[in-house]
Amino acid sequence: MILHSEFSAGTGLDEHFFAAESRRGRNFQEEAGELLDRYADACAKFGCSRESEIFLRFHLSDVTNQAPFLRKMLEGRNVFFSITGQPPANGGRLALEAWHWKGDIRKNRCADSLEVLLKNYKAFWFRVSELQGLTSHEQTLEEFELLKGFLAGKSATVEAGTVRTWLYCRDVDNNYAGLVRARNEFFSRNGLNAQTHFIASTGIEGQAEKPSRLVMMDSISYSGMLPGQQIWLSAPENLSPTTLYGVSFERGTRLVFGDRSHYLISGTASIDRNGAVVHPFDVARQTERLLENVAALLESSGGTLADLKSATVYLRDLADAGAVCPILKESLPPGLPFVVVRAPVCRPAWLVEMECFGVNAKGDPAFRSFL
Repeated sequence: MILHSEFSAGTGLDEHFFAAESRRGRNFQEEAGELLDRYADACAKFGCSRESEIFLRFHLSDVTNQAPFLRKMLEGRNVFFSITGQPPANGGRLALEAWHWKGDIRKNRCADSLEVLLKNYKAFWFRVSELQGLTSHEQTLEEFELLKGFLAGKSATVEAGTVRTWLYCRDVDNNYAGLVRARNEFFSRNGLNAQTHFIASTGIEGQAEKPSRLVMMDSISYSGMLPGQQIWLSAPENLSPTTLYGVSFERGTRLVFGDRSHYLISGTASIDRNGAVVHPFDVARQTERLLENVAALLESSGGTLADLKSATVYLRDLADAGAVCPILKESLPPGLPFVVVRAPVCRPAWLVEMECFGVNAKGDPAFRSFL
């Protein structure tokens, strides 16, 4: 089954979201081909196409062996690809998430970056293929410096333009500390702090195609936005500022356009206002708590769980999927596109984490529409 949601403001650009996990087949090529066929049929059903396709994220069960086959199957697509080793919970070999912008857009793909030209804004997706660093600290610094250089060539900056990052870390229990230290250093050098605000982010375990790659990062940045269009979300009665335990990212960001708002919720776990893990060893209650936290973040700036359009759920142990999925299906909007994958969180005591994306019609006419 391909899950689908959409948002239309009636202003010329509609957003569509898809998610699915593959059905078990004889081999990866068979599973991937069948999944891509079902995805293409779902796109056609809702009037979407490769022209409207902006973002594709694949979670693979054996990324080193499978990624080359997948890249071959995707040749010729003018879209941003994110390919990460995070096995799907259903026992299949891959899961898919997709985001479409259906309207008058122009796309320019170059290597691992994608530039999307709208009437009022430019959007940039960026990922680095090759790194020189040997440690997670070196590779994270290199990731951010390369993003900075890429955006400079687009007359944009990390501090003003980057609104969302995903940092995938091989063996999170051992390599996450270096990632955090490097991100803190880069932000400090580039004027990002608790007062000026950080960037919404997910930092999670995920394997790159090359085993020597300890860290890899995806990002979304915009140019053309005005001061006041980005609102950083917090819910201090529910969950602490990240700086309380030495990390530097925002719990979430609301991007306000003339005709809609986007809600980019960072990876959120079962945490309390003091930064402590809530409900250790109980994955069901941790799932309930993270949903409370996500709802509080959305509600802090005019959103609700009903505004969610997509979600990604990360488990430390795939055996917990049976306890987690019924709670998600009961609490999240009916039919919401989401996938569940294995990806341990930065603290071993956190058994489950969720990131999500929401859209509603609460725009502000002081700003230009999302076109």
